[in-house]
Amino acid sequence: MVNRKGAAVSMTALLLAAAAAGCSGGDAPGAGTGSGGADSSKRIKVSMMYPLYAEPPQKTEAWKLIEDKFNIEYEPIAVPNNSYNDKLKVTLASGDMPDLILWTNYPDPELVKYVNQGAFLPLDDLIKASPNIMKTPQDIFDNVKIEGKLYSVPRTRALNRSAVMIRKDWLDNLGLPVPKTVDDLYKTALAFTNNDPDKNGKNDTFGIAMGENLSHLDALFMAFDTGSGWRKMEDGSLMNDVITPGRKQALEWLRRLYADGGLDKDFAVLKNTQVWEKLEGGKAGILIGGQTSDYARYVENLGKIDPKANLIMIAPPTGPSGKSGYGETSGFFGQWLIPAKTDKEKAKRLMQVLDWQAGDEAYKMKRYGVEGVHHTMENGKPKLNADKYKADGVDNLIPHNPYDPYSYVVLTAPEAVQKAQKDNLDFVAKLGIKNPALSFVAPTSVEKQSDLNKLKDETFVKIVMGKAPLEDFDKFTKEWLDKGGAQITKETNEWFKKQK
Repeated sequence: MVNRKGAAVSMTALLLAAAAAGCSGGDAPGAGTGSGGADSSKRIKVSMMYPLYAEPPQKTEAWKLIEDKFNIEYEPIAVPNNSYNDKLKVTLASGDMPDLILWTNYPDPELVKYVNQGAFLPLDDLIKASPNIMKTPQDIFDNVKIEGKLYSVPRTRALNRSAVMIRKDWLDNLGLPVPKTVDDLYKTALAFTNNDPDKNGKNDTFGIAMGENLSHLDALFMAFDTGSGWRKMEDGSLMNDVITPGRKQALEWLRRLYADGGLDKDFAVLKNTQVWEKLEGGKAGILIGGQTSDYARYVENLGKIDPKANLIMIAPPTGPSGKSGYGETSGFFGQWLIPAKTDKEKAKRLMQVLDWQAGDEAYKMKRYGVEGVHHTMENGKPKLNADKYKADGVDNLIPHNPYDPYSYVVLTAPEAVQKAQKDNLDFVAKLGIKNPALSFVAPTSVEKQSDLNKLKDETFVKIVMGKAPLEDFDKFTKEWLDKGGAQITKETNEWFKKQK
């Protein structure tokens, strides 16, 4: 058996040592936005590690502009999304730490554990000295606080940005209406599997795309009233969403649909990008847990396979009790962390770079690139050279951003796609289902959550695939409670009562 506590302490020791070693030559930030009051005459290295979803950044004009602006050697470490969590674990264990790390899991007991062990730098004062970062809505700051302090800068996003996507051309080919309820969705998924919706004469399509650990199904779970993270029950107490009655109903629905052929038979082993490829490759007709930001890429890639394809975004399905919506997010995706022991002056320079990325000048570059290279001005508006912009990976060169609910509108996409994205963001803005304990991490979950998640994922996948009876959900509930879930629930409810 692995000594998890010992391993965590050892990893943290490496982290601390790496931070000290990596910062020995650090210098202060230069003049400009952000932390201010420091000498930027010495060139330093600034590395940022974060997940990559498209073309990697290239060392061209935009990259050089950033280096010259801050007198730095800029190193964006863009890791393909599918392997990012694994890369983060390896990096933490190796002791070879970047200057800025994007931690993507939230809420995450592992992060709380590292913070409690002193692995990351408190940022309250540095954030207060960063004018662009300070424009972040306060409730988003509140969501990332750990024991009342800020150890990270949230990479802000719209609170609600999800999308249910469906092949409208397939619906039209089969004479079907846009599905509105989970029952409609069930029937449509079967029709997409059995009735040759692409009219190619082959049995090569299926209904719903999903991935490992039942990913990409958020709107379905909300329709079955599982709650988002935690559900406020009729007696006013909180129940974890993995053991609510609605969760069992949703699993039964998925189990039946899997047996009938409406789900991707390979879902249990599919990473995120592999799920997306099923939709982009013309194999899947429905994506329940999609993101508005990805819509432009899906449309573009799908069009290469089938020029007549018509992918649209629709309302989330309504469940048996009339519930519908999406789990409301934290208002950010990822938190920027600075390893502890980082030299004070280098920390200021890092925050200055991050603060610039949270400002208007950097946001304009992130969206349009460098004038004369990636865009030209016509009638006072930038006209993108989309091919050059994409090839240089400009969007991924600047991984932080200001708060902008419309940041998901892809400006390199056709106007009709941009309009569809904006319309969906407006539509879903008020469809969020809040997690009443979103920012709270129960003390017991720090040690128990990882094992509980593994138990949940293994059990739910077996139930859906018919490898375990539906009745195993009740056994799972008892085991989940006995192995730490009951104590986590107790701690969460005690915290929740104090919030009233």
